[in-house]
Amino acid sequence: MSIGKMFMSALIAEGSVAALLQYGDIDHLFKASELEPYQFLRGFVKQFQALPSAETIEAHTGQALVEGSEPAAYYYALLEARHIEATLKQGMKKASDLLQPEAKDPAKALDELTQAVSELARLKTSKMVVDFRDAYGPVMVDYANKWNKPDEMGLRFGWPTLDEASGGLSKGDLISFVGRPAAGKTWQMLYGAHYGWAKAAAHVDPEADQSRLFVSMEMAILPIEQRLAAMQAHVPAKDVKHGGLVTKNLNKLKHGLTEIQGYGAPFWIVDGNLAATVEEIWMLVRQLKPAAVFIDGAYLVKHPTERDRYRRVAENVELIKQEIAPLAPVACSWQFAKSATKKKKGDKVTGDDIGYSDAIYQVSSLVLGLFEEDSVETLKQRKVEILKGRSGEVGSFRTRWNFDQMLFDEIFTEEVEELQFV
Repeated sequence: MSIGKMFMSALIAEGSVAALLQYGDIDHLFKASELEPYQFLRGFVKQFQALPSAETIEAHTGQALVEGSEPAAYYYALLEARHIEATLKQGMKKASDLLQPEAKDPAKALDELTQAVSELARLKTSKMVVDFRDAYGPVMVDYANKWNKPDEMGLRFGWPTLDEASGGLSKGDLISFVGRPAAGKTWQMLYGAHYGWAKAAAHVDPEADQSRLFVSMEMAILPIEQRLAAMQAHVPAKDVKHGGLVTKNLNKLKHGLTEIQGYGAPFWIVDGNLAATVEEIWMLVRQLKPAAVFIDGAYLVKHPTERDRYRRVAENVELIKQEIAPLAPVACSWQFAKSATKKKKGDKVTGDDIGYSDAIYQVSSLVLGLFEEDSVETLKQRKVEILKGRSGEVGSFRTRWNFDQMLFDEIFTEEVEELQFV
């Protein structure tokens, strides 16, 4: 059995160049008999920005891959374990030889063990520290993907002003939706989660996965399903909730719910009471592997030891950024502090007005403020202010607030402020 060849076979079956690149430089994990096909695979990706077929690898290297039945990540874990075991055994063998009576040198034996352990530690952190000279592969592959599929790469929310500014959120990114209670945070989060998923529909693309994990800390699963169903069918959510749909809209609801059964990507909904801590959400993300994670009411996520709600939120947002965001881009909703409502007319609401903890603003890649302006248009639209952007973006845009047809897309009028770069 060749673990390395099964790993390559699983990678090709998954069809994701990004999945290969995220492992980084791992030549050291392969045995001599496995290294040639792996190096051919890497070279092929570098030149053509696509994965070769198993037949192409065999034709060029004379070595056939071994079909595997598990995900590539499983075989990668086996490769790592095999390498650690072999390196430790080699180090211990050298140390043992240096402790024999005929050539006893304890100090050198210690050096051999230390060198083996240090090398393993270096390799373990190699994905966190990269050499810019090796940037050609990941940069050019990412560029080619975005050139070929500019509207599919990364997490997009369906608001062009935001999507064009961010270029799509990627692993490592955390976006925060902030508003006062009942400002519409859940509706905006659901729209952002539903947009890319519904756009992909039955289409499946490993390079542009649109699966979702929506964790609701404030609402049960059924109300979330009812809201999403209303968005899918474009029928009033209140009529879905209360059983008041007219015949035409009931048929639209049935059609919409039947249609999504054939969608290619799953949309998981989680009751926050069943996954109440960051660790429990992290375990779900590791298991389900969604392309994006949404945590509605993130300020209610529990902490195993911290009881003070302010310190709890500060600890949790750091954990979300460190533990969950590297697996998939994360969107969280938070609340403004009371200071946001006490602002004088003309005074801007800023990141300092976010409730519970300054850490929310500090660790977020983007921060959106949701506002309900005092005007006759309030019932028809909402203002979204970009309070923080990764590249200094500022500005605002407006979204529809139409509960008859469940429309929350961006409004383009002369009054909408253009995005500025500072």
